[in-house]
Amino acid sequence: MGMLQISNDTLALSVDLAGGAIHRFDRHAASGPVPVFHRGAVEADVCFPLIPFGNRLRGNDFVFDGATHRLQPNTASDPHYIHGDAWLGHWRTIAHDHHELTIAYGHAGKDGPYAYRAEQRFALSDNMLSVSLSVTNRARRRLPYGLGLHPFLPMTPATIVDFTAERYWEQDAAFLPQKSHPARGGMDFSGGRRLPGTWMNTEFEGWNGAATIMWPETGSRLRIEADAQFSRCMIFVSDAAFDALYRHDWFCFEPMTHSVDAHHRADLGGLVALEPNETLAGSCRFIVE
Repeated sequence: MGMLQISNDTLALSVDLAGGAIHRFDRHAASGPVPVFHRGAVEADVCFPLIPFGNRLRGNDFVFDGATHRLQPNTASDPHYIHGDAWLGHWRTIAHDHHELTIAYGHAGKDGPYAYRAEQRFALSDNMLSVSLSVTNRARRRLPYGLGLHPFLPMTPATIVDFTAERYWEQDAAFLPQKSHPARGGMDFSGGRRLPGTWMNTEFEGWNGAATIMWPETGSRLRIEADAQFSRCMIFVSDAAFDALYRHDWFCFEPMTHSVDAHHRADLGGLVALEPNETLAGSCRFIVE
């Protein structure tokens, strides 16, 4: 079975074993299911895992513990190895009941240094979805790992995003970090700010792990609470130049444990060096109000 469901009296979740992705996340209502995560094309997923790390890596290579490691582009649309491998692999079911689902994915490391076992646990409790992620290093050497989630959220002209971060990064033409600045002015989302009507693909550092998304038209809110290791987040608003089908009806708010291109930072930018068989784990919670 490729699609698995869990539900309770308030929420319903469908998970696609192809990519270990959330396919639908809805709130029950008398009028029918109300999407919490953006529901676009029928075949599209609405949230996928970022494992063994998220976003892009400059040059598709990195040096770690004196060895140079090369990664291959993993999509036809981008020259970079992007968002890891787990979102492209087939997951298997570990446990499944009415309210909880655990799935796992094993990556053999044939096209690069990374070999790992990833696990996701989805649990519904009242008005909350909890997503727990873990990755275990199965390579024969120490390697840097990270975790993240890439949810797609509904966007309207009035959508407000509220979170606190210390800094943000400018990006270059390859969507890689170029220069950081204090999160002030138009990049200060503390207290709530509307999303721009133009392109935005911005990493924030020093995030406190809490965010609230508000849709004033309906009075609905989504609170995001992430464990302490998720100290970074990304906001992505596309445009027609990048995606000809984009209609400004969705955006992404991506909790991450590490920075973009973190492999090239001396402090690893939040990546965690795992010895063979060591595990990195963390959880994000989505509270529907």
